[in-house]
Amino acid sequence: MSFPWLREPWLKLLKSAEQQRLAHAYYMRHQPQLGSEQFLLTLANYLLCRQPGKNACGQCKSCLLFKAGNHPDFWQIDATDENSIGIDEVRQLQRKLVQTANQGGARVAVLRPADKLTEQASNAILKVLEEPPAGMFWLLAVEQPDHLLPTLRSRMQWINLALPAKADDGHDELAASLYTSWFEGALPPVIKTKDDAQQWLDISEHLLLDLLATQQGVAASRMHFGSLQQRYRSWQQQYRVDPNALLHAVHECRQLRQRFQQAKGLNLGLLLSLYWQQWAQHDFSSPSGSSL
Repeated sequence: MSFPWLREPWLKLLKSAEQQRLAHAYYMRHQPQLGSEQFLLTLANYLLCRQPGKNACGQCKSCLLFKAGNHPDFWQIDATDENSIGIDEVRQLQRKLVQTANQGGARVAVLRPADKLTEQASNAILKVLEEPPAGMFWLLAVEQPDHLLPTLRSRMQWINLALPAKADDGHDELAASLYTSWFEGALPPVIKTKDDAQQWLDISEHLLLDLLATQQGVAASRMHFGSLQQRYRSWQQQYRVDPNALLHAVHECRQLRQRFQQAKGLNLGLLLSLYWQQWAQHDFSSPSGSSL
């Protein structure tokens, strides 16, 4: 897990899995900017994996289907932009979950934010959880846990992600210093330890995602470092931004994180510093008066 506060709850889930004591349903707080979305999908991938270890193997057919976004035993209801999750949506999901697993393993459903479930929809899920079929998992992310029916909460296990009180957790200033080194010629931050390197890798990815979000008109409240929005906008107004270059840099961040997790002795700080140097010289943008 790239967010440090997610590691302890993840290890607890792994212990439950090793002891074959996983619950059929879990719920957790829904704060994507703090890593809850990463945790949610990582858990779904793990449950579907046919050869799991400390994480999903990433190599079996089930993992490859999940990465491709077309796993036949994985379903989601994303009501982020909806007013509610109704009974018809839940019943349709239930019909899929009771079918035999296409890949012969688990069937997983994700609902977010689940506090938008209507009372009828909540009761429909509750009825299933009273006698849950083997291999079926419900993962619910909620913005306000108390908004779920108490009877529904009683049938699920709470995952305490111990999310920090603020989205930036004091990182806005760090992100600002990195932004300045990339685009304003300042010296890059100094990476002293392995933990520092992991933190700076997270900040790098989130900063790049914020720049992409600025192009899409996303509100500051939904950005990782919303206090930098005005600087993002100024950059966007002055330059014609290349979203593909930004996406490629995000991909490089994720590849680097995966390499670090899989390879012992990798000097993450050195490699990240090299990426920073490349990105600072990279043509993420061109002056607004010229063509790309």
